[in-house]
Amino acid sequence: MHEDVMKSVLPEVEALLQQTRVLLYQGIRDLRDGVVSQEAWMKELKWGGLRAFLDAERAVWRTGEGDGQELAGYVQRSGALTHVVVYGAGHLVPADNGRATQEMIEGWVTQTGVFGGGMR
Repeated sequence: MHEDVMKSVLPEVEALLQQTRVLLYQGIRDLRDGVVSQEAWMKELKWGGLRAFLDAERAVWRTGEGDGQELAGYVQRSGALTHVVVYGAGHLVPADNGRATQEMIEGWVTQTGVFGGGMR
């Protein structure tokens, strides 16, 4: 049962931030590993870009185009770190909000829209 205990991934995230871009996300309705919990441990990161990240504005994120836009959540990013809170989703974000998940992944990979500096 010892292996079933939650373990911190802080050291792994810190190491990744030194080498590559990192995307952290969760659903606004995640009652297991909620937004407040994730934001709390993110503030403990030993990473040179942390202050700039914490000071970065949260951008409202919408999916779709024109009149068909829907609120998808918000994005906070600076340097190598991007944090996304997805509306309409709980612990299993891709299952709960597939459209937003696809747009989030595509936007982050291609660095477009709110994931690349532009507002949408």
